Amino acid sequence: MPATEFAVAPAPLWRLLWLWLPLLGVAVLLVTTHLQEQRTPMDMAITLPFLLVLGGVLSWAFLRRRITLEHGELRVTSTFYRRRTAVSSMLLEQARIVDLAEHSQFKPGMKINGFGMPGFQSGHYRMGKHKAFCLVTDPSRVLYLPLRDDRVLLLSPEHPRALLDALNAQAAR
Repeated sequence: MPATEFAVAPAPLWRLLWLWLPLLGVAVLLVTTHLQEQRTPMDMAITLPFLLVLGGVLSWAFLRRRITLEHGELRVTSTFYRRRTAVSSMLLEQARIVDLAEHSQFKPGMKINGFGMPGFQSGHYRMGKHKAFCLVTDPSRVLYLPLRDDRVLLLSPEHPRALLDALNAQAAR
């Protein structure tokens, strides 16, 4: 069976302000201290390009999202993280499409190793007693997929029902 790619729900680009505003604040602070002669020109020559590269890499990571179903395996790419999960390891009868505002028990909790900002979570999180791998770009429509090893996948495909139906069809084979 060929690979099937599922579009990820779009995350508003204005969320990048959570990234760029602090970087801009550091740049302004650096220029201000340079003008007060507390910094050398070398400090600016190293730090400002570093801030631009850092902002560029983190912006690229924010936009790097993919959900693919291929050969009985769900492949999720999100920012700096990847997760491959066999469809056979999913408890599809317990899968649900949820709005995280209404069902707070499904919200990602403490970040273990992830990339996050308000309304966007990517990577590894704690969710109560479970470990969760998240790609949440739209908290109003999240596909909750429990796994047999007591872990959870939280995904925001643009059409969660289509992904769940494809997973069920794959499991039926």
